Amino acid sequence: MTSTTNHTITNHTITNHATPPARRVLGRDEMLAIAQKLLSASDRWYTVSVEHVALAVTKVANNRVLQTQDGDRVRFYLASRYGSGLPVTIMANQLNDRTLQRILTMVEQMAPPSRPASQIEPDDPDDPQHFTYNAKPIPPVSLWYDSTSRAMDTARGDVIPALIKQIHDADLIGAATVGSAARSVVYLYKQGLTAFADETDNEITVTARAQDGTSSGWSGAAHRDWSKLSPSTVAARAIELSKMSRHPVALEPGRRTAILGPAAVAQLIYQMAEAFDGERTRRGMTPLSDLTHAGGRSTKLGRRVFDPRLVFSSDPSDPEGGFPPFFEWGGLEWGAVGYPTAPVTWVDKGILTNLAYNAGGAASRRLPAADVPRSARLMAAPGTQTATIDEMIANCKEGVYVNRFSDIELVDPLTMLMTGVTRDGCFFIKDGKIVKPIKNFRFTESPFFSFNKVEMIGAPERVAFGAPRTRSEAQLRWPRLPVIAPALTVQDFNFTATADAV
Repeated sequence: MTSTTNHTITNHTITNHATPPARRVLGRDEMLAIAQKLLSASDRWYTVSVEHVALAVTKVANNRVLQTQDGDRVRFYLASRYGSGLPVTIMANQLNDRTLQRILTMVEQMAPPSRPASQIEPDDPDDPQHFTYNAKPIPPVSLWYDSTSRAMDTARGDVIPALIKQIHDADLIGAATVGSAARSVVYLYKQGLTAFADETDNEITVTARAQDGTSSGWSGAAHRDWSKLSPSTVAARAIELSKMSRHPVALEPGRRTAILGPAAVAQLIYQMAEAFDGERTRRGMTPLSDLTHAGGRSTKLGRRVFDPRLVFSSDPSDPEGGFPPFFEWGGLEWGAVGYPTAPVTWVDKGILTNLAYNAGGAASRRLPAADVPRSARLMAAPGTQTATIDEMIANCKEGVYVNRFSDIELVDPLTMLMTGVTRDGCFFIKDGKIVKPIKNFRFTESPFFSFNKVEMIGAPERVAFGAPRTRSEAQLRWPRLPVIAPALTVQDFNFTATADAV
């Protein structure tokens, strides 16, 4: 829905008032009032969540504005205390009493049959009530920036024409996505646990292509604070890569030394989150399972899984990313959404130190509950010397520079083997210099192999992923959850075939 007003529930009525300039989504009190109303209207519902997301997205193609996707939606999740453990979800574009009552009626009709209360013991790990009594306070995080909320109304009017002009003046054809998002979410239990977070985020991506279609360059930037982004810098990098990539030549595929830019590394990391699911790992279903153990019910905790100079972590308060510090629907947790999720170092100096368990699994193991990586940071361990991409190139006798990947698909969850293609900047390196642009490769590789073949590590940076590929993906979450990654020089990266696509 397209919205220019906030809605406040007061004595069973809705009062509309002008949206403050720096606020595009409902605030805590407004969200909580709606959740309390839904929760109190029926004895059946044990957990209610209300989520409000506003998007402002413009896409450019062929140096023209192709599409603008602006608007917002409110989504309601309701779950019974005893049942399937899955929520019933309804989206609406009105918040008056009649609509809320209609939502409750529809949910009653859609909801699965409830389990009798007699079948659940008071301390049953599957009983969300157990966790609402014992949940620790949720630490505050700072994910909201007024600069982003204001930019959703004003910034693109200047940014988009400037990007198009910059690309046109370089005699190139451009595509771009400039998008901002604001989100607020609340989880409310009958027994009192309340979790609320609001957040903003932005992504800018630019692709510049030669008029004759022989070259392409891509660059992107992402930050929760709009004022920290420089659109012109993003465009300038894409233009530079496009000009460097003109008239590429074919190079024999095979295992080669690869310098992977931060965007390429981040695209590998983005696929890895589920590998850290503790229960799936214990069942022998991830690369972190120890299949040599009888029955396959063991893990690689305490063993080396990455290069000893690498650290892999997630932290709700990460200044370059972060995420709401509690479990949400659609993550690892289905039974105790709103329960705090802790900062976690998954891999410390190459050693697997933690796996993700929901509230029930963590309680039984006396561990902090943590969702699978919701925001991921890969970085050099403290004391490790880092290098710039130019230094990596200067130290490479022969190899391939990869700006980013595209169309990555998971081939084998058990090894995290992936396939995809290089895109928008691929170059042959010889004796410490880039000597020529090369045609793109298809690769087939697992990051659990590549991250054990590291030669040099760069400084980590927040990476942009670009526009969602499907409409459903855009509705669920965009921009994507933050990934902060360094450039890496890795040995024996498996380029399996050439790809003619530019």
